[in-house]
Amino acid sequence: MRRLSAIVARSVREPLLFQRLRWRQLRNATRGVWRDAPLRLPTIVLCSGVVWIGVFGVSLAGFRYVERWIPFNGDIIGMVFNLMFLLLAGLLLFSSAIILYGSLFSSAESAFLLSSPAKADQVFAYKFQTAVAYSSWAFVLLGSPILLGFGIQAKVDWPFYALLPLFFLGYVLLPGSLGALICLLVVNLVPKRRKQVLVLAILAALVVIGVSAYQVVVTAQTHRADREMLNRLLDPFRFAQSPLCPSRWMASGLIRAGRGDFKTALYYLGLVWSNGLFFYVVVSWLARRLYRRGYNRLATGSSLRRRYGGGWLDGGLTSLVGFLDPQTRLLLVKDFRTFRREPSQWAQILILTALMSLYFLNMRRFFSEDIRWAYRNGISLLNLCATGLLLSAYTGRFIYPMVSLEGRKFWILGLLPLRRERIVWGKFMFSATGGVAIAAFLVLLSDWKLEIPPTGVLLHVLTVTVLAAGLSGLSVGLGACLPNFRETDPSKIAVGLGGTLNLLAGLVFLILAIALMAGPWHWSAAQSDEPPSGFSDFSWTFVAQASLGLLLGAAAVVFPLRAGARALQRMEF
Repeated sequence: MRRLSAIVARSVREPLLFQRLRWRQLRNATRGVWRDAPLRLPTIVLCSGVVWIGVFGVSLAGFRYVERWIPFNGDIIGMVFNLMFLLLAGLLLFSSAIILYGSLFSSAESAFLLSSPAKADQVFAYKFQTAVAYSSWAFVLLGSPILLGFGIQAKVDWPFYALLPLFFLGYVLLPGSLGALICLLVVNLVPKRRKQVLVLAILAALVVIGVSAYQVVVTAQTHRADREMLNRLLDPFRFAQSPLCPSRWMASGLIRAGRGDFKTALYYLGLVWSNGLFFYVVVSWLARRLYRRGYNRLATGSSLRRRYGGGWLDGGLTSLVGFLDPQTRLLLVKDFRTFRREPSQWAQILILTALMSLYFLNMRRFFSEDIRWAYRNGISLLNLCATGLLLSAYTGRFIYPMVSLEGRKFWILGLLPLRRERIVWGKFMFSATGGVAIAAFLVLLSDWKLEIPPTGVLLHVLTVTVLAAGLSGLSVGLGACLPNFRETDPSKIAVGLGGTLNLLAGLVFLILAIALMAGPWHWSAAQSDEPPSGFSDFSWTFVAQASLGLLLGAAAVVFPLRAGARALQRMEF
C-alpha cells in the first residue's frame, strides 16, 4: 500500500519534476556558454536587439505614412493586423511541427524519458513547451515592434501595452497545438510517407503564398494608391474576418484595448486563452495514446518487409559525381542518405530556397516601370550577397557538424579500407555539390529576371562556385579540427566554439570573395547608364581580380581540409 501511495505521489509530481529538469538544463547550458564562448550570448542579444530596433523603426515610419490616407480608427487597420497574425500563425504551425518532430521522435532524450516511468503525455508536454518556446521567439521578435510602433503612432491607451504580452502568450498555444496534432497524426497514420506529406505541405503553402503575392502585386500595379486599391488588395483575405478565426480575436482584442475598451479586450483575451488551452489539453490527451505508439512505429521501421537499397535519388547523385573515385562516391551517397532522412534539416533549406526563388521571380513586379540599369546592377549584387549568406548558413548549420555527428560510430569508418583524409574530402564534395547546385540556380534565376549581361552572369556563377567550395572547405576542415563527438544535436554543435569560429571565418571569406570577384565588375558597370552588351566589358583587370578570388577559394579549400585530415589521423577511436 505504501509503495502504491509512493508511485501515485511520484506521478502527481511529474510536471514539477520536468520543470525542474528544464530549469537545470537552462542553467547548465547558460554556464556552459559563458565558460566556452563568453561572447556568444551577448552577440545573440545584440543581434536580436538590432533586428528589433530596425523593425520598430521601419514600422513606426510606415504607420506615419499610412496614417495620411488611412484612419487608424477604421476597419482596415484591423484587417491588416488580422492578416499579420494569420501569417504568423501559419509560420508558427509549421515551425512547431518541424521542431516537435525532431524533439519527440529523433532525440536521444526522448528515448530515455520514454523508457522511464514517466507518462507519455508528460513527456510530450515537456517537449511541447520547449518546442513552442523555440518557435515563438521570432513571432515575438517581429510582432512586438510592429505593434508597439502602431501603439505609439496611434496614441493608444494603457490597456494596449498591458494586455499585449498576455495576447502573445495565449496566441502561440493555438498554432503550436495544431502543429503538434499534425505531427502526431502523420507519424501514426503514414509513418512510411511522412516525408512526402511534408513536401506536399510545403509545396501547397508555397503555391498559396505565390498566388497571393501575385494578386497583390498585380493589384498594386493596376490601381493608384488609395482606399479603393487597399480594399482590392484585402478582398482575397476576407475569410480571415470570420468570427471563428483566432487571428481576428487577436486583432480585435488589441484594437479594442488601444481604444480603452478594457472589458471587450478581456473578452477577446479570454477567447484566445480558453481555445489555446482547450486545444493543448486535447492534444495532450491524444499524445497519451498516440505518442508512444508513433515512436514505436518509427523505431521498428513500421514494416518488417521493407527493402533497403539505392533509390533513384542515389542513382542521380552517383551519375552527377561520376568523375569521383568509387570510395568518395560511396561516402557522398552515405552522407546524402543521412541528410535526407532528417526532414527538420532539408526542409529548412527547401523553404529558404523556395522563398528566395519566389522573390527573384516576382521582384520585377514590384516596379511599375522598367528598372533602370543602375538599380538592376545594384539589385543583382544584393541578390548575389543574399545567395552567399544562404550558403554560409547552409554550411555552418548542416555541414560543420557532420564530422562530429559521426560520434561513437566513427570506428566503423575507421575499419574501412580507406584513408581518413578520404572521409574529409567526401564530406567536402557532398557539401560543395549541393551548394553549387542551389546557388547557381538562384543566381541564374536572378540574373535572368534582371537581364544581366552575359559577362555578369558568368562572373556570378563563378563567384558562387568559389563561395560554395570555400565555405564547404572551411566548414568541413574546421569541423574535423574541432570535433565534438559527445554531442548528438547538430544545432548545439553549430553554435559551439568551433561553430562560432567557422561562422566568423565564413563571413570574412564571403566578403573577400565577393569583393574580389564581383565587386570590380559591378563598380565598373555602375559608371554607365546602359548595360554593357555582349562581352564588350571584358577586361584583363576583371580576369586578374577573378584569379585572386580563385586563389582565395583554393586556399579556403586546401588548407582547412589538410588540417582536418591531419587532425583525424591523430585521433584514436
